[in-house]
Amino acid sequence: MSNLKTDEDDDFITSASPETEPDEADFAFDAKEKKKKRSSIISRIILIICACVFVFAAVRLVSILLEYKKGNDIYDNIEGNVLDDTPVNITIGEDNQDVTIPFVYNHQALLDINPDGLGFLYVPSVDIRLPIAQTTDNDFYLTHTFDKTYNRNGCLFVDYRIKEGLNASHVIIYGHNMGSGAMFGTLARYKNSGFYQTEGNDVFYIYTEDVIREYKIFTVYITDPISDTFTFNFSNLSGLREYAKNVQAESLYNTGVDISNATQVVTFSTCTDDSKQRVIVSGTYVGESKLDNGTSSEASVSASE
Repeated sequence: MSNLKTDEDDDFITSASPETEPDEADFAFDAKEKKKKRSSIISRIILIICACVFVFAAVRLVSILLEYKKGNDIYDNIEGNVLDDTPVNITIGEDNQDVTIPFVYNHQALLDINPDGLGFLYVPSVDIRLPIAQTTDNDFYLTHTFDKTYNRNGCLFVDYRIKEGLNASHVIIYGHNMGSGAMFGTLARYKNSGFYQTEGNDVFYIYTEDVIREYKIFTVYITDPISDTFTFNFSNLSGLREYAKNVQAESLYNTGVDISNATQVVTFSTCTDDSKQRVIVSGTYVGESKLDNGTSSEASVSASE
């Protein structure tokens, strides 16, 4: 056998030798490529997460807006059944003033929708026109509308522990501060003294059975969820008047309303925007007018003593 080696053999040995090492630039290039791939994967993962969060938030927002709309539609329907948009002139209040109410109220129509109904609230300054209910707890109407549909709008309701409902010496009415402005979402305007002092903004009305009652707002303030504000079932008028005096002292501004002879106080309570405290608006009874079978109003004033 010949031991002669050809040039081709030398080339093969050289190319196949394990001692041959890759260029350092190749290592650097591979490292950069791997780093780019990792960065690209991470970026894609972050993008996917962001997209998922955006979609979830969008779906959640749409769901909330649809629920708001559903709640508003429910109350528009209730208003259409209970109120007749026919202006009515009544004589009411301390000075037997002539007042025009832009609708006629039908109490029986309210009860036909829900027997928990006590009456109907009308606040002209912020155009609140809403039914008032009372049941056996303070939870149900936080999450149900007046027709008992589950909805975040809830319903205005009187504290279940208050005896005599809308005839009690101190009536506390709760309602949500809705971001849409629904329910008690506009009460915060009363924190501005200029708004309160605008003519006609200091009164509200409550329909119940066959009467419409007028109240004059005498205090607006912020309080804690648990405070003396929520005192009720007074045994005598002196206790009520002392209460009225104390909460008037808490007012954000001087309303100048005389409450020394108060015979009834109605308090609205709703959450502040951060839900940590409560916005309180209270009015004192000043008079009422008799309704004719819930379809018209006749003057029959009974002013406070």
